Amino acid sequence: MTIRLYNQDSELLAFSAVVTGCEEKKGQYIVTLDRTAFFPEGGGQLPDTGFIAQSRVSDVQEKDGIIWHRCSDPLPVGAEVPCRIDWPQRIRRMHSHSGEHIVSGILYRRYGWQNKGFHMGTDLITIDVEGVVPPEDLPAIEAEANSAVWQNLPVKCWYPSQEELPNVFYRTKRALPWPVRIVQVPGFDSCACCGVHVAHTGEVGLVQLFSVVGLRGGSRIEMSCGKRALMLLNRA
Repeated sequence: MTIRLYNQDSELLAFSAVVTGCEEKKGQYIVTLDRTAFFPEGGGQLPDTGFIAQSRVSDVQEKDGIIWHRCSDPLPVGAEVPCRIDWPQRIRRMHSHSGEHIVSGILYRRYGWQNKGFHMGTDLITIDVEGVVPPEDLPAIEAEANSAVWQNLPVKCWYPSQEELPNVFYRTKRALPWPVRIVQVPGFDSCACCGVHVAHTGEVGLVQLFSVVGLRGGSRIEMSCGKRALMLLNRA
């Protein structure tokens, strides 16, 4: 099992780790480490990129508790190596993911609609919910989301104990077996999530909702957060 440093500190930019495996595959190298702060793709969030020693990391995935890194160059098994994450990309995705949680929590509280999934693109985030969100409601939802940002609320990420979990409310589409990681924004959202998030909502900076359209009996919302949202607004 790979130790997941990103669960302990989502702002960890540089760390060292021991190479536990390195396998050539189609001209690149699948590298495993004893511990990593590289986030593997999952929960709607794209994987981190960066460097392990001199080797460029282009993809990170997880299988059976082991996190593997797709690298440009081989690394010696058993060596302790420096690692560095592409921080501008990671922090942008943290802003986006935390902002998405705020909006999804508001949608759940207002309408009772579950989030069926979301996709984090370069500029826009899409949220798919199971019911109809009236377009005329978007300004009020956006204002409420930004009120959560401006309150600079603490974002709590934790694994409740097996005894605690049945008493913890969280959004979920289906019953989940313990252990379950919970991400909570007080007064706005509580959700099972494996992703990395900001420590306080103020870091999100800005939540902008651009559109909502009908989709397979539900709705798809396009939104953006933080610096990316500001850049899109300035283009308009």
